[in-house]
Amino acid sequence: MFRTIQSIAVWALAVWGLSIHSITTADGGDKDLLLILDASGSMWGQIQGEAKIGIARRVVKDMVTGLPDDASVGLLAYGHRRKGDCDDIELVMPPGTIDKAGFVDTVEALNPKGKTPITRSVTQAFGVIKERARPGTIVLVTDGIESCGGDPCQTVRDAKSSGVEFILHVVGFDVQKENVAQLECAAQAGGGHYVTANNADELSAALDKTTEPLPDGRLSIKTLSNGELLDTGVRIFDAKTGDEVAFNRTYANAQTNPRVFLLADGVYDVQLQAVTLRGDIRREIKDIKIEGALVERTVDFTPGVIRVKVTRNGRLSDATVNAYVAGTRRNVSGGRTYQHAKSNPITLNLTPGAYDIEIGSVEMKGAGKQRITGIQVQGGDSLEHEVRFDSGTLRIGARRGGELVDAVVNVRRIDDNLEVARGRTYTSGNSNPKTMEIAPGVYRVTVKAVKLKDRPKKTMEVTITAGKVTEQMVEM
Repeated sequence: MFRTIQSIAVWALAVWGLSIHSITTADGGDKDLLLILDASGSMWGQIQGEAKIGIARRVVKDMVTGLPDDASVGLLAYGHRRKGDCDDIELVMPPGTIDKAGFVDTVEALNPKGKTPITRSVTQAFGVIKERARPGTIVLVTDGIESCGGDPCQTVRDAKSSGVEFILHVVGFDVQKENVAQLECAAQAGGGHYVTANNADELSAALDKTTEPLPDGRLSIKTLSNGELLDTGVRIFDAKTGDEVAFNRTYANAQTNPRVFLLADGVYDVQLQAVTLRGDIRREIKDIKIEGALVERTVDFTPGVIRVKVTRNGRLSDATVNAYVAGTRRNVSGGRTYQHAKSNPITLNLTPGAYDIEIGSVEMKGAGKQRITGIQVQGGDSLEHEVRFDSGTLRIGARRGGELVDAVVNVRRIDDNLEVARGRTYTSGNSNPKTMEIAPGVYRVTVKAVKLKDRPKKTMEVTITAGKVTEQMVEM
């Protein structure tokens, strides 16, 4: 645990292109490290049974012990003096040659109480950097999002536009229940990394991954649907090793869409998955070459429409309709047509791709399922398909001596003995004869009495013709 959180500081220095033993001095160097530490009330929350503020105190102590004596480090904290005060922000240690004992004592004295004024905190940090007139690396460690109504992303952008020289990295510490788009946007606008972790092991893995000099390469991924920004998960893999090197979301706002990833020179494969769409929501971009510059890609998920009309004997018919990614059983959309013009034809909105459509009748027996395979859908397409089922009506009754008999009716295809229908006549005129809608063909029908002592059974062969009624009353 100690090592993982200590790595926050090591990472912050490493991504600026320095090792922990080569930090420039306050007098002769040209870079400062300014740590913004969350000391809001939520830092009393626990990770694996230990308060986050307690972890932070001990880790900072461990961190500063390993720093060079001439390191230039500053500490800004928020939320540690007053409850409910969005101005509770304090530069508790200005950047300068580090006083290790004083730094540790200062962090130990922080007592989480208040709110999370991230925007005002980074604004103050930018002021410190401007006043010192040299570049700085800012590392914001927070366990929550802005709670004072500010916009940290826009503030970071404005600072960059005004000429403040800084890199901003954001560590989301146990923020899995929050919408962290604003934090991710702030890090992206600040030219740095956003790292999140939900436990000590994940934190260790995330920070270890970033303990390298900040790369020059950038990959920008923009995702759209119907001309609007689309929330999409993006995974990036090393094309040679297959190792995942980055993961994040674009969200559906301009703050993080396009999403910009910091990548070392190399060749990468990108996997994308749309969050809110139906259909083939996965895309892959192979062999993107990064060579120390910005590479931009736009992926358009604009869907097309497939309308499927289902009829039986010329009338609208109730059926199930399911769409699968072509050649697979991966179901991506579906529904029922019912017998109403409002729902039949059924409309399937599907992202560009190839699909198989499977239609099964709800109203009839023995029809099997019809399939339309390899339908190619492009963005903006409107495709129409009609599926026709034919059926005949089978009415089978049972009686003895003029009285209706309760019997089980079993219908099997002659050619393969497959049971296609089963029912019961009971002794009511409402159900005896038993009525079934069955696909045209030749069937073996068995009628077996349920309650008669001798349990008589009769078997017969019947032919079902489309649109016709076949009726037989069986004497038991």
